[in-house]
Amino acid sequence: AFAVADRGACHLRATVYKAELSGIIPPEQIEGKAKVLLDFEDRHTLFDSLILCRFFRDLYPWEKISLLINAATGMELDKKGLQKLALDITNQAREFNLREGMTKEADTLPKRFFEEKLEDSGKVLPKSEFDKMLSDYYRLKGWD
Repeated sequence: AFAVADRGACHLRATVYKAELSGIIPPEQIEGKAKVLLDFEDRHTLFDSLILCRFFRDLYPWEKISLLINAATGMELDKKGLQKLALDITNQAREFNLREGMTKEADTLPKRFFEEKLEDSGKVLPKSEFDKMLSDYYRLKGWD
């Protein structure tokens, strides 16, 4: 989420760390992590678009978000429709950032994330694993 947030490194755009902390996906797992990130990002995008308190956004499943969108807009959308709406919103932000010169090369982390070991575990994030997750994310978004 830090590397691909539309406004720069931000832990609030998609709180995928909560999926790791709650055991939905292990922190060291690479395969499937982009899909988990996208699910969180889509729900958070819609929640932010409704201008609702961020402290509650992880508690709302797709069905509740659908009811909120319907109440605010009259649109009746299922999960797939909501995901398309979220994609449209994030694509607009992406188009703005591309226009301003923010290309895929900007979607990265500071070098130290790939080089400095964590104090508690001694692990580093291999750049190759990060690149795999980034490619998976771009593929899921339909971006080049």
